[in-house]
Amino acid sequence: MGKYMVLICSGFHRSATSVTANYLYDAGLDMGTNLMGAHISNAKGHFEDWDAVLLHDEQLARNKTDWQFHDDVTLNTDKGFLDDYVRKRSKVSQYWGVKDPRACLFLNEWKQSLGDAGHFLFVARHWSSCIESLLHRHSRDLAYGLPNVNRDMVGAQFWVQPELAAKMWLSYNKRLVEFAKENPQITIIATQRSLFEGAPVIQEINTKFGFVLNEEVKSPFDSSLFRDKANQRVISQLSHSLQAQLNAVWNELLELATFRSADEEPHIVYDELVPNALVEVQALISEQTMVGLPSKDTANHSSSWLDECLAITESAAISQFLDASPVHRLSGIEVSEWLPLVEERFALHGHVILAVAKLLLRLKAYQMAISYFQASVSLGVYFPYIDMMIGQCWQALGENTKSEFFFKKAIGANPNNPIFYTNYAKLLLILNRHCEAETQFELGYNKGLSQPGCVIPYCVFLDNQQRTDEAIAVANNFLNEWKNPSVESLLSRLMLKRDIKEGKAHYFKQTKQKLETQDTMGWLARTCSVIDSSLAEEDLIIRCLKHWKKLND
Repeated sequence: MGKYMVLICSGFHRSATSVTANYLYDAGLDMGTNLMGAHISNAKGHFEDWDAVLLHDEQLARNKTDWQFHDDVTLNTDKGFLDDYVRKRSKVSQYWGVKDPRACLFLNEWKQSLGDAGHFLFVARHWSSCIESLLHRHSRDLAYGLPNVNRDMVGAQFWVQPELAAKMWLSYNKRLVEFAKENPQITIIATQRSLFEGAPVIQEINTKFGFVLNEEVKSPFDSSLFRDKANQRVISQLSHSLQAQLNAVWNELLELATFRSADEEPHIVYDELVPNALVEVQALISEQTMVGLPSKDTANHSSSWLDECLAITESAAISQFLDASPVHRLSGIEVSEWLPLVEERFALHGHVILAVAKLLLRLKAYQMAISYFQASVSLGVYFPYIDMMIGQCWQALGENTKSEFFFKKAIGANPNNPIFYTNYAKLLLILNRHCEAETQFELGYNKGLSQPGCVIPYCVFLDNQQRTDEAIAVANNFLNEWKNPSVESLLSRLMLKRDIKEGKAHYFKQTKQKLETQDTMGWLARTCSVIDSSLAEEDLIIRCLKHWKKLND
């Protein structure tokens, strides 16, 4: 492997790391082949390589946490978990980068895996603006999606735990500060405001680190997309002690910054709400409490997954139970706690063993899953999709030759199943066999015109090939015949990428039509039942009402 250079671009969520990564991408840095697409909250795209994001998420999940990490647990990572990824990327490009806010939590691991090739660009934004942006994004997702909210829902956590976003900012940025102090020679820090003011960050990367990026590329920092104000409610919900910690870390970031604005003071604003709207929601909350909504503290809790599993005695019932079990229900339950007990009772029941294998695949226990898939076949239970799933396991384990063998075997056994072609195409992309991948994507699409699982990957492939117009046409053709929220969401992202104004108009039109028949105020009152803080409750109500008002402006 020849000499290569890597740039890790990171910073806390909503700090403009996406537009910074866009800048790096346009300047010639390879940011990956499987990039996260655009979203209404990131109209120009995230520029995050899904493979790297999933590696970070996997380590967080193994520590019983996620991207909302706030030092709620101690992070213990698997040794060398980034090594294979680094080797794979370095075979393709001499100069490559990774953008992900989660990288802040794994900086030492990245440095160790990259060695002398590793360099780091951090974007810093004042904590009040970051919190404001997070609350804006997630309240919009709630207000426009109207999900059934519970206390454990990720998006609702920012109001269930009003200090969560602030504690997250601290956890991410304390690690950033410590790393930058210890590694000044491989670190650049730029504040968000300085980047929007034109800080020559590409030139600094070339000069300090020795990259050869295009310094003449047009900056993607668009002032029309820059929201830099924070509502006073963001601050009023935090203790003075927590505010002091936040300010101390922010001041350290400014001292370390290579680029900073002349004005880095937070821009705090106050807003007014039509009193009647707030009163209406609060009245609905009172009415629902009076008619006997279940209390948050006394709501019934189902028995544990393990208890339910062990109570089942019939093979058909246990197969159905395992197939229907969501992965999150097994959180905290080790495979060794349930697998031997199930196998002891159903070792000779092929359909049960197959259900076990599928669950192990979803739990990412790939090697064990392969053994159980093979065991089900030896017990006389065979379907071509078993070969496909074995292929997926081998692919996850990095055994691409074995993976390809089983994908082809599945297609040979059932050439009419469109998802087989689509999944094989995904493998071919990893192998950099793009022409073959396109053929397989097309076969999957043409055989599965009504299947989102084939339509969406084909559209993503076309988009990544800079054929966004074709991807939009495919998505529109699907939606002309069938309705599917995932495809509608994909179409919005594709339209945002092609033209931000057009994409936003499409998104808001679709959302408005969806909400016209919904009881939005009733939903908001029910949602507030999971919030204990009056300030947090008022904040969510105000934000949701503003989002709905925007649809009619």
